[in-house]
Order: sequence, then structure tokens, then C-alpha cells
Amino acid sequence: MCQSKMEMYEKEQQTMKNQLSEVMDMLKEHLGVKPPSEGQSHTIPSPKSVGHKFLANKTACYLLDWSGEVVAEGRWCSSDPNVMVHGIPLGHQFMRVWVDVAKTPGAYLFRPNHEMLTIGEAVGSTVAWPTEKVIARDANISKLHTSSLNLQP
Repeated sequence: MCQSKMEMYEKEQQTMKNQLSEVMDMLKEHLGVKPPSEGQSHTIPSPKSVGHKFLANKTACYLLDWSGEVVAEGRWCSSDPNVMVHGIPLGHQFMRVWVDVAKTPGAYLFRPNHEMLTIGEAVGSTVAWPTEKVIARDANISKLHTSSLNLQP
């Protein structure tokens, strides 16, 4: 009797997992998100408006980790220290950045929160990132060590 209950619960759990997977697939399809192929970066399209006027050619940037390696591509939103990022004031020496593409999805955020710990989890959202670790995409990257930045000159 006990084993049949366990089997019933396992079957019900698998049914719920399948249903959740279907809902996630529909949501991704609705958002236009394609699952990354092996070796590709995670990408989620940015919303048309999140209260900021994004100009891709003026605000596009790379996010560097503590070692100077590019871990994401994004767009600068604000450097106002009073702006809130996930309920916490941005503060000095940080920028609010919209994360478009995670180059290293497992890289840890400088300011993790209860919703996200890694840059991969931050795609499609804003994060607080140290100003010294945000590089404009139109900057002369030849001065940077491009081999360690995972960039093509």
C-alpha cells in the first residue's frame, strides 16, 4: 500500500514537472527566447521600455568580472547613486546596467540578491555593477587584452 502511494506521488510529481516545462516553453516562445545551443550565450530580448531611453550606440557596454574578463554585454541605465536596484540604492562607484547577454552565465554578481546570484540569472534585468568594471562597447578595446576578454577586435 505504501509503495503504491509513493508511485502515485512520483507520477503526479512528473506530471507537474511536465506541465511546468510546457508553461515555461510557452512563456519563452511568447517572449521570443530561443534556448541556447551548446556553447552559445543566454539571451533574452530587452523590453521596449523600462523607464529609460536606451540608445544602443550610446549605452552599449561590456561587464567585466573582478579579473577583467568580459562576463556579459549590456546597456548602461544610470549612475545616479539614489536610483534603486532591486530595492537597494545604487550608491557611489556603481552603475545600473541592463544585462542583455551573459558571456559567462555562471559568473557571480557583485551584488547578488534573493532573485539572482549569477550573471546568467540576471539576463533581462538590471544589476548594480562597479563603474570601473563597465566598459563602453565602442571604446578602443585594442588597448585591453582582447584575448582574455573573449572579444573579437
